[in-house]
Amino acid sequence: MDSALLSGLDFSKRDEPPALTDLREMLIGWLDYQRHEFKRKLRDLSHEQVVEWSIPPVELSVLGLVRHMQQMEHIYLTWGLEGGERVETYGDDDYAGGSVATIDDDLRLYLAEIEKADGAIAALPSLDALGLGHGQPLGATLVKMVDEYALHSGQAHMLRYAALGEIVR
Repeated sequence: MDSALLSGLDFSKRDEPPALTDLREMLIGWLDYQRHEFKRKLRDLSHEQVVEWSIPPVELSVLGLVRHMQQMEHIYLTWGLEGGERVETYGDDDYAGGSVATIDDDLRLYLAEIEKADGAIAALPSLDALGLGHGQPLGATLVKMVDEYALHSGQAHMLRYAALGEIVR
């Protein structure tokens, strides 16, 4: 991809986070790791491959997953923890939506949502603190987001291989 936005992303391989006794630090480490692994699924793909539904008849693309994760970051972390206005940017058009023309805007929204979500996480004093939007504890919300990323990274992994037509590590 020739996107200036994508060229600035770090696609390097990272080690898993260390096992820590501080549960909050460990959960945030795993969330950061899963986010990074998810973003790595964009490497080596052309603009067309990012938006391709590469496993027919499944109406799902790597970009669709980026759009979905932007919504999950907002619903579970930004709005979920801070409260305020709940915004579903894409509504039901997250997974199947997007186009070559929307790649940069979709990525910008996703990366901006991560920044807002990190601020919402930092603002809560403990894993037991309840989110002002969804009312769930921070600890449970972090576990949910690590799970969301693990699930959707696996899907993006398969879509990436199918779009490339080969296994590229």
